[in-house]
Amino acid sequence: MVIKKIKRYILDEIIPFFQMLFYNIICKGWIELFGTKDKRKLKYNISLCLIFKNEAPFLKEWLDYHITVGVSHFYLYNNNSDDNYLEVIQPYIDKGFITLIDWPENNAQFKAYKHCFETYKNQTNWISFLDADEFICPKYSNTIGDWLEDFSKYHAVNLHWLMFCTGGKLKHDYTKNVIEQYYSCWENLSPHGKCIINTRFDIANFDTWYVHHHTYMYRKLFGIKIIIPAINQFGYMCIVDHTWGGGKNKLNKSTIQINHYFTKSWDIWSSKMQKTDVYFKNNPKSDIKYFYRYENRCVSRNYTIQRFYIKMKLMQGIIQ
Repeated sequence: MVIKKIKRYILDEIIPFFQMLFYNIICKGWIELFGTKDKRKLKYNISLCLIFKNEAPFLKEWLDYHITVGVSHFYLYNNNSDDNYLEVIQPYIDKGFITLIDWPENNAQFKAYKHCFETYKNQTNWISFLDADEFICPKYSNTIGDWLEDFSKYHAVNLHWLMFCTGGKLKHDYTKNVIEQYYSCWENLSPHGKCIINTRFDIANFDTWYVHHHTYMYRKLFGIKIIIPAINQFGYMCIVDHTWGGGKNKLNKSTIQINHYFTKSWDIWSSKMQKTDVYFKNNPKSDIKYFYRYENRCVSRNYTIQRFYIKMKLMQGIIQ
């Protein structure tokens, strides 16, 4: 028993400690001294990749919002949708905002990401793999591109989630935007989130959940090709499950967040409990305990995303 505890301590604490030292002193120091800023002028600056199934009610807002904050293009992978998604996104296709790919495979999220990156990385400087309930929200910069300027030497940047829940809302109002209806959230950022990836560098592995939440990249340091994690917005290169670095960073110190509208209203969540999942073979949302794990931590409110309301509604033609 004692030996097992020692082994576990070494694996969970000692090895990660030295990994963090290596990444944040050696690797980060090398990048700061010798790394070059991205001077490429590709067709798109920032693109998002989304695999979706029957998300028609939410696609327009998700597209309009991210266009508002500076996203140039969207690679949308349709996973067997049978709703009116095409009617919703056709105007964006006509304007050149969307590349649509039919992707009928089951549990094929990572395969879609791999296809997207390998097929389209030479079209865009930066790319991120998002879900339709995730909204990248800069706190002070007006666009995502402005915010990324400080990270142009880096291979990938990890953005932390701010988890939003029902706020006691039983039914979703489909006449209003998601970002107008949900403010109840966690008191602090989640240690996990999504990455924005610099396409100058290659993704190390598409076969694990790392590519979805905490991307590892190939990069040459001192002429040697190594695998290296993303840097987070607080300036730490962190391994999975040690994603803060330097202790807990409070929400008020952050300059960007991903608003993750994880549950929305109860009627939407309860319908998800009956569905299959594009990632998991057995849908974890079918267990009510999974819902409470997130819902019970929503003890605060956040309105940061409201600063983009007017700009987005002007673009939507809702106001003049």
